Amino acid sequence: MQLLPSRKSIWRQLQTNEITSCQEALSLLVDGEGRVNIDALDSELNQRFFRSFEDRSLLPPVIPLLLWRNCYYLGCPTKLPDHVVRMLADRTLTEIKIIPISSESYKAWFRTQNVPDPSRITSAPLINPLTGEAEQADIAEVTNLYLSQAADQTRRINALISVALQNRASDIHLEPTPQGLRVRYRIDGILRDVKVLPLELSRKIIVALKVMCDMDIAESRRPQDGRINREYTSGDSMAAGLDMRVSTLPCVGGEKAVIRLLPRENPFSQEMLDGLGFSKRTLEIYKRWLYQPQGLIIITGPTGSGKTSTLYTSLQLIAKEQVNVVTVEDPVEYVLPNITQTQVNEAAGMTFAAGLRAILRQDPDIVMVGEVRDPETAETVVRAALTGHLVLTTMHTNDAPSAIPRLKDLGPDPGLISDALLGIVAQRLVRKVCPYCAVPYTPTPEELDRLGIPPIPENMQWRKGKGCDKCFGSGFLGREAVVEIVDVDDHIRELIYEGTPSQLMRYLRKIDYPSFRLAAIEKVCKGITTYEELVRVLPYSALTRKS
Repeated sequence: MQLLPSRKSIWRQLQTNEITSCQEALSLLVDGEGRVNIDALDSELNQRFFRSFEDRSLLPPVIPLLLWRNCYYLGCPTKLPDHVVRMLADRTLTEIKIIPISSESYKAWFRTQNVPDPSRITSAPLINPLTGEAEQADIAEVTNLYLSQAADQTRRINALISVALQNRASDIHLEPTPQGLRVRYRIDGILRDVKVLPLELSRKIIVALKVMCDMDIAESRRPQDGRINREYTSGDSMAAGLDMRVSTLPCVGGEKAVIRLLPRENPFSQEMLDGLGFSKRTLEIYKRWLYQPQGLIIITGPTGSGKTSTLYTSLQLIAKEQVNVVTVEDPVEYVLPNITQTQVNEAAGMTFAAGLRAILRQDPDIVMVGEVRDPETAETVVRAALTGHLVLTTMHTNDAPSAIPRLKDLGPDPGLISDALLGIVAQRLVRKVCPYCAVPYTPTPEELDRLGIPPIPENMQWRKGKGCDKCFGSGFLGREAVVEIVDVDDHIRELIYEGTPSQLMRYLRKIDYPSFRLAAIEKVCKGITTYEELVRVLPYSALTRKS
């Protein structure tokens, strides 16, 4: 419904005879389909009606529309029993008339009445007032609602963070454009446009963000990094810690800022390992490595492929009371129980290599090194794995077999690598088909051919999501890993010592190792993800290489 040109509420216009009849006022408030013109309601009338009731939660779903000639006209999306209408009349000492309205209008009005305090950050999901269950509302609509209650820039930033947490976003992007400050959330690995804030707010919000993380607000010509530590309330009203890493970058039109959201409570548990995305075969092999007394496990993949989640979940599984688990990380993203975690600080001389050398003097049983990125760290990691420690670490390679030549290039003796290495995990994160809107799907011959699947395979359950409110219309909800592993056996040890990468690949194909391609076929045939998602995430060579 269009807004009226007058700023007065409909009720006020009726009182001042600008509207001639109660029926005309109702027609301006509620259209023929039951949609309510929320902007034309009166806040004073709202307060007057609800102050007659001590506990609003016990009331039926009603909206005060008008009070005229000692009669409240209440909008309601459901049919109220006569005894409820009488109770409302008795408490307000007025006559009560019920006007049918749509459920969507009531939910929209209810959200305007229950906007969280903008001075706080909350991840509590929106509740459907008619069912009492959490619901997924339009992100842009909720963002507008939260921003409408924010009086200054800090509160606007809090509002953006709250909506991001409610919608499982990992990052918030604030990007200056000629039209204003573009806000985007990264949800399930994909950036989604949310809103463009007015041009006059662009610089003010970036400056407020820099103040919040103690950056130099006078310096806008060079990139800066900072952190913000805040508390937020979750759905159960419990306060929890939130770390945010903030990065600014000078660009055309101003400065772009990216906020990485890191809830401080530990989201990982040993039970999660079964749900990370490993197949039954790969999970059995991986768990066997984790319970070895010594050796090196490498988890590889690009940034954002879920390596940290796999590492932390693995540590939770093996961090028992009788073992000493120590990590060196850059940065420490989550604080884990029963584990000693140390932070890299290159400016102070605390590098990965220096931290690892210090850890080895702390009588560890299990060591986790955030990343192998230089020869010194590589050498120390391999030797630590040979001297009675189980070592877990990460690297950046396209697939699992590539980690072996990469590690050799960093300098450790191939003989030491072959003795130390237990195995390699490579992974990518794919979005899962939304279970709320999934429908069966018949693959095309081209898709089957690309994956090397027979034209009429058995037990196929290919699915696609149509798009719904739960998945923001994308057809995907949540993510899980596509995993390939190299289990180092005696022949692979020989190839590490004196073979070539091509010989290693020929041997792995011969033994039908758990490759990306086999994992992709399993996930798409079970309806977990789609062919298009696999093509988006996996390297081209991984799908075309025959295992």
